[in-house]
Amino acid sequence: MEWENHVWNNEDMLFSPKRKVNNRRSHFHPHIIGSFFSVKNGRPVEYESLSERLFYYYLELDTEVIRYYVQPVEVPVYDGKEEWIHVPDVLVFKKRLNPLLYQVKLEPEATLDEHVELCNRYCRAYVLEKGWEYQVIYPKQLPQAISYNLKLLKGFLKERKYYLRWCELVTYRLRCIESCSIEYLASTFTDTSDPLLIKPLIYHLIAKGIFMADVNERITSQSQITFNSQTNAPFIGIHGGALYGV
Repeated sequence: MEWENHVWNNEDMLFSPKRKVNNRRSHFHPHIIGSFFSVKNGRPVEYESLSERLFYYYLELDTEVIRYYVQPVEVPVYDGKEEWIHVPDVLVFKKRLNPLLYQVKLEPEATLDEHVELCNRYCRAYVLEKGWEYQVIYPKQLPQAISYNLKLLKGFLKERKYYLRWCELVTYRLRCIESCSIEYLASTFTDTSDPLLIKPLIYHLIAKGIFMADVNERITSQSQITFNSQTNAPFIGIHGGALYGV
């Protein structure tokens, strides 16, 4: 489906968080809940695990993702004796795709957890009725380099006022050079600007998917970059974009 020109007022109300983020299952890890401002959604996003935060960073950086909602829906679950409400983690809208409902987990269960499996079964039935998709994912299983790059580039998504002045020129210069390191591209502006001001803009253009770098290796000032003429998402190489889901 096409979501690029969609007006989100209805979804903003319908998929507002269905429960508050809490730390009840993290007594020994008191700092794993929190929030950050979502550039993509234009409002704060809360998380209650580092796995969730990492996945939300991925959603911020994936240029195919148009919008996403955390704690978006209530799924009634019945085990034959009692009924309760399960709230999946996030609903994602991507270009040309049906909505994707995700459950974010730390790691696959070593043994079958009947409670978890029951919740998954009801979630799959729920999305079937909606015409959506459902997936359980394990972002913490990502290679360390990719996790590092997600955290790094998330910090460069915010646009700064001076970027507008230099963006077109920096982009044009990389088109002409075709391929070079971040350090080298910044150094070509020494005669007109401080390279330390150009570097954040270069990282910003990588985060926005305008420049491409190998995200399977840690991105540093020596990383080689090219202009993204194919408009591929910067993290398109991550296991088909599934973040090790099952």
